[in-house]
Amino acid sequence: MFTTPPEPLTPRQKMILAIVTVLGAASRLLAFARSPWDWDEALFTMALRDYDVTLHHPHPPGFPVYIALAKVARLFLADDFRALQGVNLVAAMLVFPAVFLFARELRMRFGTAVAAGALFAVFPNVWFFGGGAFSDIPSIVLVLFAVTLLFRGARSRSSYWWGTLLLALAIGIRPQNFLVGLVPGLLASRKRRPAEILVALLIGVIVVAAAFGGAIEATGSVHDYLRIVREHGQYIARVDSFQAAGRPPLWRLFDRFFVYQYQGRVLSTIASLFVALSIAGSLRERDRSMLWNALTFVPFALFAWLMLDRFSIGRFSIGYQPMFALLLADGIRRVTAWRAPGERPRAEGVLAGAFVAAFCAYTIPALTPVRNEIAPSIVAAQTMARRLDPKSEQLFVGDSMRVFLDLVAPTLPYTRIADDRGLPVQASGRAWLLAESTSTKGEGLLFRRERGSLWNITRRHYFSIKLAPLDRRAQFPSGWQPAEASAHEQWRWMGERSTTVLPPAPGPTSLFLRMDVPEESVTAHATITVTLNGRVLARIPATALLERELAVTPAPAGQ
Repeated sequence: MFTTPPEPLTPRQKMILAIVTVLGAASRLLAFARSPWDWDEALFTMALRDYDVTLHHPHPPGFPVYIALAKVARLFLADDFRALQGVNLVAAMLVFPAVFLFARELRMRFGTAVAAGALFAVFPNVWFFGGGAFSDIPSIVLVLFAVTLLFRGARSRSSYWWGTLLLALAIGIRPQNFLVGLVPGLLASRKRRPAEILVALLIGVIVVAAAFGGAIEATGSVHDYLRIVREHGQYIARVDSFQAAGRPPLWRLFDRFFVYQYQGRVLSTIASLFVALSIAGSLRERDRSMLWNALTFVPFALFAWLMLDRFSIGRFSIGYQPMFALLLADGIRRVTAWRAPGERPRAEGVLAGAFVAAFCAYTIPALTPVRNEIAPSIVAAQTMARRLDPKSEQLFVGDSMRVFLDLVAPTLPYTRIADDRGLPVQASGRAWLLAESTSTKGEGLLFRRERGSLWNITRRHYFSIKLAPLDRRAQFPSGWQPAEASAHEQWRWMGERSTTVLPPAPGPTSLFLRMDVPEESVTAHATITVTLNGRVLARIPATALLERELAVTPAPAGQ
């Protein structure tokens, strides 16, 4: 089916395509964020200031092509965040044509291909993440153009080579894009001569090597770069992947990755019914269009299900959501196929338009505060930078907020703690706390963003930030060495036994402990016994890095 080109577009179809492309591009401005908001946006922005993967500027493996594009944009735009956002905006404006051309190459009808592109463009996560400083939208647009050209490469040598180039650039943003290009690349390679395949391999290897070679060069050391990439991979395996101790079993996450990834329970359920109808009909009819659609995106979808953070599905599902956009559009076509031939396109357009309108109604209100307001994470960090007197005051920053302080006030001294419930191992004089707000009582200044549907679209972080005096202190009366500090860290060593006095807490609560255990204690198979108010809470075999959360009931006030 790829050895001959699709039927040419009629003048009327070209006009429709141009109108929808312009409307789709203009709609991207509704998601144009006023400031960074998320952790990764801060890391990407700091990467333009000082690229160093060992410092997670940005996080491994370094997104070299995305950062390189932003550096080019920085020549024309006012600041680092706007440069990243400019790359995102251009890519977001190409979302519709990228999906449309992919659907056309798979031989979907014109109206169905238009519906698929329009639906993908208004998926809430695609719309939202196209307006900030994230790599997801440039990544998916590049890889969509790449696989379209690779499929076309079955009949065109130049398309084969251009597709290889774009796939290599997409891999330079996210290495996982190789999984998306794998099947289209193999298909096209079967139709090409050995010499042409060799040229394509050289193009891919040279571009990918140049991209990550540049990341290593900018970082400064091959050894340090490989070390941090390896450590990051181990972290993903230990914390995010199916191997993680606290991760739910795969079957329990199936609906979150493959049913509710559109965000919004009602919309996702209805859309998934049409997707299921498309899958069933395609299997019955042996529809090659949907087969190639699945073969293109299922490898990455399975990788995401197995390996990626379950709390960031809204972002990571963008990498395989074009597959669902095509399935949804195909399901709409099948539902309206019973109509008379002259009425089918109109019915299909009406139903697809209803879905587009529903996604718009769900998403547009969520984009308003992002477009009009500076994010709570940035406002809180800026406020703290203005208020703190480093000579007489001490600042403690929750772990999830430190990158924003590094972004807006890189020279401001602070000490890191876990979150707004954390207790410093030493605090003297007036101290401040800057952290995401948990369920603890709100005191001090609170910087908020309304949740609404935005709560389901983005990561559930940075909606509420606390800036408050740090009055709750722990006491270390016996068994402890004096506090030590290095950069933003603070710690105390203890002997074989120590006593800590914690401030009172009302009702049942949690005691979270984070400890580094000396190697000799680990080798000796030591046991750490934790006692609270005379009751043994836990006996824990010593490991090098120990984190444990214990459910506790504090003593009544005054005891």
